[in-house]
This record gives sequence, C-alpha cells and structure tokens, in this order.
Amino acid sequence: MLKKIGREVFVRTHPFWGFLESDALAINKARLDHLASLQLPIDGKSVLEVGAGIGMLTGFFEDRGCKVLSTDARSENVAEIKRRHPTRQVATLDLERPEDIARFGRFDIVFCYGTLYHLAAPEPALEALSRVSDMILLETCLSPGEGEDAPNVAEEHTMNQAYSGVGSRPTRAWVVSRLQRFWGHGYISVTQPSHPDFPADWSMPATRENTRAIFVGSRAPLANPLLTADIPQRHRLS
Repeated sequence: MLKKIGREVFVRTHPFWGFLESDALAINKARLDHLASLQLPIDGKSVLEVGAGIGMLTGFFEDRGCKVLSTDARSENVAEIKRRHPTRQVATLDLERPEDIARFGRFDIVFCYGTLYHLAAPEPALEALSRVSDMILLETCLSPGEGEDAPNVAEEHTMNQAYSGVGSRPTRAWVVSRLQRFWGHGYISVTQPSHPDFPADWSMPATRENTRAIFVGSRAPLANPLLTADIPQRHRLS
C-alpha cells in the first residue's frame, strides 16, 4: 500500500501527471488493445497524430513500421515528447486553426484519439484533416441521443484538456455523418474497448461523466465485420 501511495503522490506532483496517472494509463491500454483487434491496414503507413499529448500512444504505430508525425497544440507537450523520444518527428499544431494543417503535407492516416472533444469547432478541423489523409482513426467523448449535434462545453485549462478552454461533445450520429461527408465512408466500431468509459448499451442512462466510442473514416470502403455505417444501440466488448 505504501508503494502505491508513493507512486500516486509522485504522479500528482509530476508536471504531466494528467497523462501518467493510473486512469489515463488504463484507458490508453484499452484503446490500443481495441485498435489492434480491428485489424485495420495500418502497417507501414504514414500517420499524422493530432492531440498527441506527451506521446503515450505513438508507439502503437512505431511498432508497426509507420512513419509518424506527432502534433499537439501545447508547445510544452511537444517539447516533452522530444525530451522523452529524441528521434520522433514532432510539431505544434492547434486544430482550432485548421488552415495550418495543410503545411505538413499528406498522410495515409490521421490518428485522432482523445482529441476531437477538446475542440470548440470540431467540424472545420475534420474537414481540413480529410484534405490531407485517406483514413482517420477517431476516438472521442460523446453526447447521448440519436440526432446530429455537437454541443460546446467548458473545459479546464490543463495540459490534457481543451487548449481554448472550450470543447464539444458530438453525438455518434454527428461523427459518422461528418466522416461520411469528408472522407466518403464513415464507420463506428461494433465492439467497444474494455473500459467503463465505453458503454456497451446506449439505451441505458450514462453512469460515467465521459462516454466514448471508436470511429473510422476512409476514402475507400472497408469490408470489416467489426465496423458498421449504422449506429448500433448495443456494442460488444472487445
């Protein structure tokens, strides 16, 4: 018990504790285990990682031989990536300034996990990202409901929250619709990561502050039984 307490005290005093605390590590493991289970054509691709934080998820793509550019709106987060991983390619990118995205060139994949809901204006960002990529892998916090909406919410000014102080919580239908509009094909995962933030049954009242799901947008149609263009009422756990 003393070792655990000591670890938590250390993490809470670390300048990047929001990325290192046990809850953050647990959801990251669930996200990446689930992403691997989808068996998407990722190996060897070029990847634009947006909202990378301090780079805790980048290794998933490095292990698969991908060429990754990791970006974040906060320069201190980008500097921490470079300190931890000196050979990684990094850059500062604020998705609330979508006109800046094109300067990095084209990529096979945009990796946007835990980022979209930190944007006050998610639609222009998605449109701009679609112009530079053939696929987007997306995980986001969501609002309940079957309609298309993306209400704004206030967020704290901390290293892992909205850079502008205002985020959004789109519905699942909103996300799939925008992926279809901007990439041509939009899907939601039939399965959910094994973590309480990812509900299996959307007909039940939310029991967590955050409710999340996984989405894929693609230029080409994907014949993958774990993806659907329809909004499921119930998911399977991966």
